[in-house]
Amino acid sequence: MSLRSDLTRITRTVVAPAAVETDRGHRFPRAAVEAFGRAGILGMTVPRGLGGGGQGPAEASRVVEEVARHCGGTATVLRSHFAAVAVLNRHGDRALRAEVAAGRHLSTLAVFGTGDLLTPTGTARQRGDVVSLHDRKTWVVSAGEADSYVWSSQPVTAKGTSTLWLVSGQAPDLLVPASHDGIGLRGGASTTVWADPVRVPASCRLGADGAGLDTVLHDALPWFALLGSSVALGLMEGALAATLEHRRDRTADLARMRLRTDAVRVLHDDAVAAHGWEPERARRKVCQLTLAAADAVLTVTDLAMKLCGDAAFRRDLGVERRFRDARAATAVEPTAESVLDLVARGPWPDARP
Repeated sequence: MSLRSDLTRITRTVVAPAAVETDRGHRFPRAAVEAFGRAGILGMTVPRGLGGGGQGPAEASRVVEEVARHCGGTATVLRSHFAAVAVLNRHGDRALRAEVAAGRHLSTLAVFGTGDLLTPTGTARQRGDVVSLHDRKTWVVSAGEADSYVWSSQPVTAKGTSTLWLVSGQAPDLLVPASHDGIGLRGGASTTVWADPVRVPASCRLGADGAGLDTVLHDALPWFALLGSSVALGLMEGALAATLEHRRDRTADLARMRLRTDAVRVLHDDAVAAHGWEPERARRKVCQLTLAAADAVLTVTDLAMKLCGDAAFRRDLGVERRFRDARAATAVEPTAESVLDLVARGPWPDARP
């Protein structure tokens, strides 16, 4: 069975039926994650030589969007996983990547901070072969559920902005709140994670000490931003479908919803193509896409609420859930404001001419 047909089957039989309860009960979509693992979707971006699918952001974007049409929380889990795997593909060891390729390992990012997005406040202290990580990471997706975290800290001794580490989800003293309450994306288990401290082997470092910023800028952040727009596209398409199910008449607001969604898709496809052909020159396009998607998903879901009236609050229609998910999605770092700050300072869009 093809990856596409497996995805359709899983979204229809696992993701969609559980979407209401995933949101209502704040339940991590474990059944969906396991189904994605068995179908090869978790490992689709790992190189074929390691047993993965060898796919890029275009294919991952299609997967994330399709899932987001039914459940935004489940889509954010895949979004963070694929962005983390982009880092592991560059610096992770072969055995770990083979586990991801086999669908037995879910990873996530813990690299974006509040305030200065790319400058971690947490420290790393090394004694012998053990490193102690002290930090508080906010908006970590799959917190308490992922098998590993791609974690950023200040460098141990080298000059530079940050260093990346692979932290096991089972690491002692990694503190995750029991509740993942939130207004939207409730199934994504997004919350704050504390390391106070977490001790990891020095061999868990991903890349050189002090070189983490380069990896975040050129691997994690582009994937995370591109797939964030895929989440937005899925939420907009889902809101449109639900609105059309309720409203058979055609209005200017429905046309506005369709056109805003289509405009984001044009920017998305352009940014994905640019990332594939000229990744170093694609960053401005990714910034534009992030800003446009954040604005459009709020507008489209707001119009869906307006057009559906009282029916928008029916759980079976799913409009109100997508309305909340859209607002939560725009609060996840990197937010549109954080991207604007990056553009203003210049390191991401124009770092490499």
